[in-house]
Amino acid sequence: MYHPTSSKIKRVKALVEQSGGWRSVFERFSGLKDAVDRFPAQTPCPKTGEGSTVFRLVAGWESTGQAFHNQEGRLTDGLNVVAFYNNCSISEAADEVLQIIGGDYHQVSKREVAAQLRREHVQRSQYCSDEVKSERLKKLQKVYQEAIPAYKSEIAMNYLRSRGLSLTTEEVQRFSKTLGFHPGLKYYCIEQKGSAPRLLGEFPCLLGIFSSAQGANLTIHRIYLQPDGHGKAEVPNAKKLMSPPDFMTGGAFRLGEPIPLAGGGKYIGVTEGIETALALYNANKLPCWSLYSDTVLAQFEPDPDITHVAIWADKEPSGAGLSSAQKLEAKLKERGIHCQIYYPDFLNTDKEDWLDVFNASPELIKGYIAK
Repeated sequence: MYHPTSSKIKRVKALVEQSGGWRSVFERFSGLKDAVDRFPAQTPCPKTGEGSTVFRLVAGWESTGQAFHNQEGRLTDGLNVVAFYNNCSISEAADEVLQIIGGDYHQVSKREVAAQLRREHVQRSQYCSDEVKSERLKKLQKVYQEAIPAYKSEIAMNYLRSRGLSLTTEEVQRFSKTLGFHPGLKYYCIEQKGSAPRLLGEFPCLLGIFSSAQGANLTIHRIYLQPDGHGKAEVPNAKKLMSPPDFMTGGAFRLGEPIPLAGGGKYIGVTEGIETALALYNANKLPCWSLYSDTVLAQFEPDPDITHVAIWADKEPSGAGLSSAQKLEAKLKERGIHCQIYYPDFLNTDKEDWLDVFNASPELIKGYIAK
């Protein structure tokens, strides 16, 4: 009986490369085969089949096996992908891969392992190919140029009101760099795995501009709306993120500017959803940046002058929201940044965020300002 080691893991990955790469491995799993067939497009979650733009293979995946999952974040190599898919350990994933490709990992030399590690390092540093990056930037630029600030659209304002928010036009105008509106974007739906996308129509959209950690525009989040804005469009997934041309790590939907503090430094709040961040501002006038998902929340990188961060977590059955908030708190506290987690547990429900609290009992939100 052997004891798996990191040396074994490295050798198995090098053996995969010698056997033709990760394509032959991933094609043995139905959910992953769909991602292989449709690369570089996004696909439903390979494990659950949920969503339509949840998972994708990253450029260079045939050599590294690298992929990205909206909830899980970056899966850094093929063994991590197989471990996620099978819900098993990396060691068990390595055994599974060995059964698929055959061969003796003991025969892989140190030189071959070193070469494989160099290839992975180079490919991991590139989010997507230059060709794919250029195509994504063109699509993003087109939407951005056709958009107007959200506060100028009655449809966008109607939607915010339909979510229980009472923000004035002047307040929404504060977020013009981040909140936009498009009068009509096409909505495509993939009804079955492997089928071509079907156009369901054009819908007005509330847009969120996601900025990189350096503050540059990176990608756009779309919320497809009813024609009059009184609710989301009746489509399978009304919220979609446009494919980013680079890593989202450290970035945010910047809803407001950090507040300078009397003793020096600055304050910012962070949370997952855009509407949750708007609800918190609606409640207490403190700026709150949306980080899109619990995965990106844990990876948040504050500007150098931010010294105080309020982390407004989501409550959910999996506990992922609180777990990510705690990871972020630990990371920031190590840097000497003051942190506080606020957890919504007031409404006796399995799922709860601060928008729910705002609509039910806004006075429960710290710093609530009665209107």
